[in-house]
Amino acid sequence: MNRALRPPANALRGVAMTNSVRQERTHWRDETLSERHRLWGYDCPAVDVDFLLVEYDRREPCAIVDYKHEQLAVWHRNASSSAIASLATKADIPAFVCAYAKDFSWLWPIPLNPQAKKWIPEHDGKRLTEKEWVTLLYQMRGRDMPDILPFAGETAQ
Repeated sequence: MNRALRPPANALRGVAMTNSVRQERTHWRDETLSERHRLWGYDCPAVDVDFLLVEYDRREPCAIVDYKHEQLAVWHRNASSSAIASLATKADIPAFVCAYAKDFSWLWPIPLNPQAKKWIPEHDGKRLTEKEWVTLLYQMRGRDMPDILPFAGETAQ
C-alpha cells in the first residue's frame, strides 16, 4: 500500500475489526482511488464495475447491463450486483449481468430484478445467440432491429 494512503499506526488500535474491506484484486483500475476508498471503512462500500453499460433510447435509460467476459470465474449474486439491481429497480428498468463469449457466439444475460425477469424469466438466465440478445435490446427500446446487422457466425450480406 502506498505510504501516503496508510492510516496512522495507532488509528485502529483497540478497534475490533470483525469485518474487513476487500483488497484490490486486479490492480488494473485506478489503484490509488481504489485503495483510498478502502480506507473510508467497511460501512462505506462501493462497487467499481468492469463494463457497465446503460442501454438507452431517446435520451432515456432502458436497461443496465454489467457485461462479464467468459473467462471470468463463475459469477455469483453479491452485494455489488444487488446495488446495481436496486438502482435499476428504482429507475423501473431491467438490470442484467451478461456473460459473453470472446467470439460473441453467445451471450448469457442473467436477470437481476423483476423488470429484467419480464424479458428473461429464467432465474439463472438463458444462453442466447448474439442476434437473439441484440433483438431483445431493440425490443426493450420498442424498436425494430435492422435486417443488415452483422452477427457472429453469420456471413455478411
